[in-house]
Amino acid sequence: MSTLPAENIERKEGSVPLTAEGLLRRRAIQKPNVMALSDPPNRQALGLGIPRSFTYQEADAAVDALAAAFVELGLRPGDTIAVQLPNLALSPLTMLAAWRAGLSVAALPMLWRGHEIGKACAEVEPKALIGVSGFAGETPTETLRAVATNQFSVAFVLGFGSGLPQGVISLDEAIDARRGLGQVEAPARVGPAMITFTARAGWPLLAIARNEDELLAQGAMTVLALDLDTRDVILNPYPLTGPVGLSLGLLPWLISGATLAQHHPFDYAVFADQLIATGATVTALPSPVLAELAKDGVPQRPQCRLRRAGAVWTGVEQVERLAVPFGDATEFFDLYPLGDLACVVLKRETPSDPTPLPLGKIYLEENGDGAVFAETKLGAQRDSEGYGEILLSGPVVPRGAAEAPLDPDGNGFVATGLRGKLDGTRGMSLCLKGDPELLRHGGLSIAACEFDELYRSYPGFLDAACFVLPDPLIGDRVFAAVVPRPGEPVSLEALNRFLEERRVAPYKFPDKIVVVRHIPRDDDGRVIRKEILTQL
Repeated sequence: MSTLPAENIERKEGSVPLTAEGLLRRRAIQKPNVMALSDPPNRQALGLGIPRSFTYQEADAAVDALAAAFVELGLRPGDTIAVQLPNLALSPLTMLAAWRAGLSVAALPMLWRGHEIGKACAEVEPKALIGVSGFAGETPTETLRAVATNQFSVAFVLGFGSGLPQGVISLDEAIDARRGLGQVEAPARVGPAMITFTARAGWPLLAIARNEDELLAQGAMTVLALDLDTRDVILNPYPLTGPVGLSLGLLPWLISGATLAQHHPFDYAVFADQLIATGATVTALPSPVLAELAKDGVPQRPQCRLRRAGAVWTGVEQVERLAVPFGDATEFFDLYPLGDLACVVLKRETPSDPTPLPLGKIYLEENGDGAVFAETKLGAQRDSEGYGEILLSGPVVPRGAAEAPLDPDGNGFVATGLRGKLDGTRGMSLCLKGDPELLRHGGLSIAACEFDELYRSYPGFLDAACFVLPDPLIGDRVFAAVVPRPGEPVSLEALNRFLEERRVAPYKFPDKIVVVRHIPRDDDGRVIRKEILTQL
């Protein structure tokens, strides 16, 4: 591939490495007083204090201070820290500081609670946990402190915000105490830069180790596909715990030298105001939200500077047509997060018509001479409708452990957990559908078997399983089909209390309980979810 846009930055004051944290230092040298990063405007309403913004120089200094704090605590290159932060400016700064200290970052979704965090910690064995003191009525650092008591690997719990629990080290104080004490030089990387999490059918938790080259390639794909540069303002409503936030926010920001405005998902009114107030030129959302913005006339306001709008495929259905135009000044793109592995970013030829996901090599230039960042193919096994599993390879794609679901095949292709078939009306492009054993909710992939196990463990049920109904905004709405014990009352509130006591994430609570005669299963004991609905 050709050089990344960041390689053209003039080097000053010695050699600065072409790494994620090195890109921040380059920008701090090149344009120290330019706005780099800002908080969501409703940060205070979320219980996180007054919104903050950082110039490139201030961001680099904060990263140095945090990196120095990690080193002084005794964290060493190759150690892993688990980070659970809302979509604040501090989220990318903490990641960059960890990389500057040579650490690996395990990114924990804000939706997770003790049940999920404990399992992730058992998987990756972090030396430290990082969170916030309060968020939307919750106390995340108290949860992290409770998890730490049962995890032998965890030596420190660190946090941002006021009123941190006893024993939790303040990182705000670390930034204030160490700011201006000199630069921290990143050591040679030992482990992966980042660990994110996904699921596959029958595998509720899979760790995805991402190296820095893969992250940079993902950012470069977005920058080149959307022609981003230093004049752009990226409004990012997706957390940095998965491929959408990484491909829309963190790495494109650093590579292009743009400004990154963080939005914690999702408050429509706040987002609409933030779109105008930040002068955002680039953003991406589910198609129904884009259509709502257009219907409300937000892109037509004289102050709106939006020049690129992306439609994110939710995993429930194909990206929708945009019935309401944004106007001539805005160009559109489609963003396909494939199995939590990577995102494919494709420009649209016409505003209302989605660009389908190609089968084969994906070029960023129309003539096919550009770099290939990803390649898709279909697995050999097909169902009765002709759908096979979508496999993905390329420099943006991380690889899993041997003999696990993310283990690449002999040609370097990794299974995405999505299914596809050739679209007979659109040439070499794919119709997509999800795996019935994988749920999509709030941007997360969840194995249906995990819901089954949770619901079956409730003492009042003989048997139970989940089924879903699609929702174009959040993904899948979850329902519990249950076979109650004779004489036992069926109560959604009681089931949810049971799950809450087990510190299960609220998105795993069912929206409704449905009583059925039996849970249909095949000869191998797998739940036949489509047959649950026939009993209703």
